[in-house]
Amino acid sequence: MVEATKLNSTFAELGMDSAFIEQADRLGLRTIADMMVINLRALKKNPAFSYLWYVSMLDLLKEHHLLRQFQDNQL
Repeated sequence: MVEATKLNSTFAELGMDSAFIEQADRLGLRTIADMMVINLRALKKNPAFSYLWYVSMLDLLKEHHLLRQFQDNQL
């Protein structure tokens, strides 16, 4: 299980690049915890959304062992 501090760490603190951070900010996401509760359908409708960024998001979740939980949350 991921530490609670990791869930609430900013993307910069987690070592994500500035392009990812800027796009996440435009999407209203600042932490992994924000990602875990996002409505994926609404996120995809946001004009700032891109599938390239989404793949990076999924990679981040996978790195922190949260991908399965994210997927379950979307069902």
